[in-house]
Order: sequence, then C-alpha cells, then structure tokens
Amino acid sequence: MSEILKKRKVFKYNQDDILEILMEYLAEENGFNTFQSKAMLAGNVDEGIRLIAVIGDLEDDDICKLDLDKVDKENDFNGTHSNLDENFYFKDNKKQ
Repeated sequence: MSEILKKRKVFKYNQDDILEILMEYLAEENGFNTFQSKAMLAGNVDEGIRLIAVIGDLEDDDICKLDLDKVDKENDFNGTHSNLDENFYFKDNKKQ
C-alpha cells in the first residue's frame, strides 16, 4: 500500500453524528461550555442542505420548545461562508 493511501481516513456519519459535531463546534466557537441546543438538517442534496441550530445557556429549557421550521423561515443565512464578498473569489483578469 502506498504512503498516501496509508494516511487516508474514511468518514461516514449519520445525521445524529453530524448534528452533534456541528453543535459542539458552534457552542465552543460562541463561548458556551455547557449549553442547551436544538438543531436539524433541512433541505435536500439537489437544492442544498442547511443547518438550523439554536444554542443557549444550560438553564434555557425553552430551547426544546422552539419550532425549527419557523426559525428556518424567519432567519437569513448567517454562516461564515454565506456572507463572503464576491471580491473574495478568484477572478481571472485575462477574461474581461
């Protein structure tokens, strides 16, 4: 087996694994050590999959009562990649 193939790892996660990883990441990024959260994946592969997530303090028991479909409809995308300025993207100056 080549050295390159020896360094590869294959990952296959189900929805629960994906949500747990994302929630742990978002909680840490936003300063939550212990937290309540509710999250779901929505959409489909053809139209795009999106994460709808709400994180709050551990004492925020009302999070479990949230309607994530409503949260989805009432909020715009706010992820780090959804707000990239079009100048961020590579432009081939030879094509005008």
